[in-house]
Amino acid sequence: MDERQEVVLTARRTESVDAPAIEKLISSVTFELFGRVDIVRVIEKANLAVTLVSSDEEVVASGAFFDYPNLAVDQAKWEKLFQETFQSIKPTPLNSLFLNFFASKPDYVQGCASEILRTVFNTASYIEYIFLVMPTNAQEGLPLQKLFNAVKCNDNIDKENLNGTVHVCYRFEHMPKLHMRPATVEDHDDLTPIFDEQSDSLINSYGDFFLNDLIEAEDDENKCLVADVNGAAVGFLSISTNVNVELLSEYFDLSPFNDLRKQSSSNTSDRASVFCVELFCIDEKYEARSMDFLPAAFKLFADKDYCVITMPHIVNEFPLVQEFTRVTPKADATTSHELYVFHRWGLIRTISIRPAISEDFNGIQNIVANISGSDVLLRDVEQYSKARRDQDGQELQVFVAECTNQVIGVAVLRQEEDIEFIRAHYAVEDFIYYNYHQREEHAHLFHFTVNPIFRHYTRHFLKEVLRLSHKSCLYYSLYPKGVDPNMSATKKYSVISCLSDLVPVRARRQVIYQEDILGINAPSKKVLKKEEYYALYHLNRKLTLEPKLIINARIVVVGASDTGISFLERFCFCPHLHFRNISIISPQGLPNDIGNNGNDIEMRPSSCCYTKENYAHLSLKTWINVVEDKMVAVDRADKIISTLTGHQVPYDYLVLCCGEQFQIAVPSGADVNTLVTTAEVPRSRDQVHKGKLPSNVFTINSHQDVQDTLHWIETSFAYSEGKAVIYGAALASYTFIQGMVACGVPGSRLVMVQPPTNLPSSFNNPEVDDLVENSLENADVTLYKDYTLARWNHREESDLLKNASFTSSNKPLMLECQAFFCFQDKKVDYQAYKAINDSCLVYDGKLVVDKEFLTNDPAIRAAGPLTKFARRYHSESWTHANFNSKEVGKLLAESMLPLFDPTVQPSANGKDASLVPVFKEPKINSGLLPGGFNYLYVGKPTLNIRLDSLMAQPDYGYVLTTGAPGDEERGYFRLHINQYNNIETLTCLCKQVRLSHNQYNNIETLTCLCKQDIDVSNLICLYGIHERYLNNLCQRYSEGLITDFYSYFKESWCVALFHDRFKDLRAEIREILSNVKGHDLESMKDKVKKLIDEDLELSPADRDSLHSSYMKSPARTEIEKTLLNFLTYNSAHLPMYAKPEMV
Repeated sequence: MDERQEVVLTARRTESVDAPAIEKLISSVTFELFGRVDIVRVIEKANLAVTLVSSDEEVVASGAFFDYPNLAVDQAKWEKLFQETFQSIKPTPLNSLFLNFFASKPDYVQGCASEILRTVFNTASYIEYIFLVMPTNAQEGLPLQKLFNAVKCNDNIDKENLNGTVHVCYRFEHMPKLHMRPATVEDHDDLTPIFDEQSDSLINSYGDFFLNDLIEAEDDENKCLVADVNGAAVGFLSISTNVNVELLSEYFDLSPFNDLRKQSSSNTSDRASVFCVELFCIDEKYEARSMDFLPAAFKLFADKDYCVITMPHIVNEFPLVQEFTRVTPKADATTSHELYVFHRWGLIRTISIRPAISEDFNGIQNIVANISGSDVLLRDVEQYSKARRDQDGQELQVFVAECTNQVIGVAVLRQEEDIEFIRAHYAVEDFIYYNYHQREEHAHLFHFTVNPIFRHYTRHFLKEVLRLSHKSCLYYSLYPKGVDPNMSATKKYSVISCLSDLVPVRARRQVIYQEDILGINAPSKKVLKKEEYYALYHLNRKLTLEPKLIINARIVVVGASDTGISFLERFCFCPHLHFRNISIISPQGLPNDIGNNGNDIEMRPSSCCYTKENYAHLSLKTWINVVEDKMVAVDRADKIISTLTGHQVPYDYLVLCCGEQFQIAVPSGADVNTLVTTAEVPRSRDQVHKGKLPSNVFTINSHQDVQDTLHWIETSFAYSEGKAVIYGAALASYTFIQGMVACGVPGSRLVMVQPPTNLPSSFNNPEVDDLVENSLENADVTLYKDYTLARWNHREESDLLKNASFTSSNKPLMLECQAFFCFQDKKVDYQAYKAINDSCLVYDGKLVVDKEFLTNDPAIRAAGPLTKFARRYHSESWTHANFNSKEVGKLLAESMLPLFDPTVQPSANGKDASLVPVFKEPKINSGLLPGGFNYLYVGKPTLNIRLDSLMAQPDYGYVLTTGAPGDEERGYFRLHINQYNNIETLTCLCKQVRLSHNQYNNIETLTCLCKQDIDVSNLICLYGIHERYLNNLCQRYSEGLITDFYSYFKESWCVALFHDRFKDLRAEIREILSNVKGHDLESMKDKVKKLIDEDLELSPADRDSLHSSYMKSPARTEIEKTLLNFLTYNSAHLPMYAKPEMV
């Protein structure tokens, strides 16, 4: 094939999955130039690896670039070698990379290499040289060599010691440096197409003569520059010294930049030393050279130290702005722009990173004086100077960044010793292959700070720290506020300034092991050890030259519900995106902002979406702004939210996740003295309590409400003899009663009043209902059913509630009470409803959304129990409230990500345009019920239908149970297995578990009720699993081999089912069955489909035929291989399984 033939290729980052295709490109020339290489290792260790692919995703070429040469020289010392060997060039770690691997299809070597080099220069703006080291015996005239220039050695250098010849490719050969000159009116014609292409709105706003006006208006305070390439203007910069620093200081914290005044000035009245960018544009082909404007701009204003630029939030950062430092807005600032600053010292390229020496201490002390934890940092630096190890004997390394003989940054790291723990508890393998990183290549970052005016060199600093320390991975731990990490004083952290350059790492769900059963087959202590929960951040060599896409759009989330938290989690854990302006409005902040008061009593049920440990792992407050307030109005025109305390919160995109809460009960107003019944009372039109609210009427909707209640019990209720009325029949009402009893409140002082309802009970299980009612009776709690609240205090206005009256279908009820707790059905908060309704968002009983979670305003999305689907979907009975809130929040985020993430394609509306999203995760409830019973329910999302009606359906499946609700030894365990033999519902009441199965043998429902602890996270994993995965559960149960599901699921054989990657294994097996074909060119899936198409029911003969086909199929071998790989790769968590080499 002729190389001159044009082929359309796309350049992208190399991924590990490309390795097999790249292997095929390796030729004898590749081996001659680079030797024998492990492709995956090259991809893992390269700072930048680029692959060219054709339109059909065929890999055509690939190159890997490192920050050190492939010579027999220490990677930390190559700079000195090159300085001594070559004088014609001045390579530094900042401006140099090394091509240590390249492979291509033979016919495209030179063209592909040229495109890869251009891509690297375009990606890494500081790189001026790319070196290629060729072995001495390599043949001359290779196509790759034609793109490089031989570097001449000094005369006194013995070339034989180099073991090769060094060649260099210069940036200007692929991306010429831009020539800067003053703008002229004649440049207008060259610049107009650039404006038309990049910013139609700019042309429409200012007209065709705007550029001419700017150029002609030049004076001492206003200057214009153009970038010139071969006589044509390809970029334009308008700058001015007319900057209102006082106005900027009202909205932004300028103190790190000396309030934009001369660095030596201490007089705040001195004139500002700043100019601003008024207008900037550049041809897309030359964007990577945008920085060439700044030296010329500072030369025009030689007396100015700072350059600033403002940019609307909705505009993503462009290459020039990425070199600036973002200025932090003040807490109450509502400006519509972001502010960026660049100091003239930032133009200096003589930045050196080196190990610290004792003489650096004063310089380090100066730059860390104002950061939190500086005393710990300085103590570590002193310890490093003394012994190079901390007091525990752990290796300690300190590096400084230096510019013009001044320390401008410092980094402190230790050898990472908890590698097994990190690998087991965090999904670091989303970013690296552990097997390609030696143990000594992992380090933990404890301190890092850089002078703000050199902030744009942070990535380079981190890259150099890895190179000089011979590390490939860095970790940083962030502990939640108020948690003592229980570490020695030498191992505490300071606030680091590079957190946004690291990637957050997801925490992995952990298996709950039965160590007494597993014995020596349990995972190692390094995996099982207990540590304080923390958020983990990571950086590796591959990420040092992978900048994040900065999103400045203001995204405001209203409500810290499970849906809202899930949305935030998905956004904050996008490794290649950095959202700078996400805010959440919630009356009590984030759920993890709760102080430790020593009282662990939990009065509320749990959805099991998030736990305290999960919040610590997320560390959401690191990435988002928290407004502890309540939304009361939405101005859609100006995109501003008003809060209860009068704050104004602007937004570009609004996400409503307010959910529903228990509201103050509204008395019907009936006079019980007339012996009126509930049916005779006119239905009140008031849905919201009006008038004065007694101070001893409560709702429990948050952890803070629980803490307030506990405080009230301890300080008031405990010293009296009055009764507390719990009004409602929600699950929360039962867990609240148990919490009150656990606090020491006698059950005789508690009265539960349940209003009438046509819906199933909170448990929808008669056996559980009976047990709970018996537990209430045994605890001396009085229970009244089917009573409706009529009046408080006989309608007398009072600060305290003293009595309450109720109507029923028979006699009324009068109760003296000291407190009243409302647990009726949850509803949308009235103030949230009013804000939504007054802003003219469509509200039809609930806020109306479409399948993409959009309201009638394209800038406002909503999700959760607050919402319902539009009527055009014909799904009136199904709302987000029927589904798992965490899954709803995740899908909400994924529907919104295409607005910001260029790698995500928006969903195509095709034939599914009129269908609501498919939700697959189970609904989960757990809590501590009266009598001290632990309760867990895991079930398929469904409508609120009574259990007897569900079981009457022909396709319900069947139920398996062990124990009984009153059995305190074994507990109660119920499994519902559906018609596909998958577990669909699971209900547990310890000490017993009952299982229910449907006709297809999938566990659909699981219910547990017992007095022992329930392994909640393990048992949730059973949902949706076919019973054959569970060691032929149904057959064993029918044979009487299973008498206690709790014990059964604690056996060692089923540990793999609870592993967080088991779902991925099942997906791989399904893919094998779908794609691996046998000798008859049919996959197992094809064979099953053919039989099903002929007859919906499979006969025994059909099943035997399928089994025989499978046993002979290559799919069986592939599945066995996949299973063994799964067990081997995850052996740290699953050491209890035997492998073939053990036999």
